[in-house]
Amino acid sequence: MHLQLFITRRESRMNQKDTAAILNLHPHTYHLKESGKADFTLSEAIKLAKHFNSSLDNLFGTTKKEVAK
Repeated sequence: MHLQLFITRRESRMNQKDTAAILNLHPHTYHLKESGKADFTLSEAIKLAKHFNSSLDNLFGTTKKEVAK
């Protein structure tokens, strides 16, 4: 799961449907990507980072736990 993306999206008071619309994705497809069951493309990740005024590393960076897996 992209936890920081989830947190950032919720703090922005956006739901998955709203965020999916930014990327021109079906809400279910967005759900799969945010939950880590599918990957965001680089262009989608950049678009989200710009929308949330954040860095890619902040939204999608790995934690030490994830690296150890």
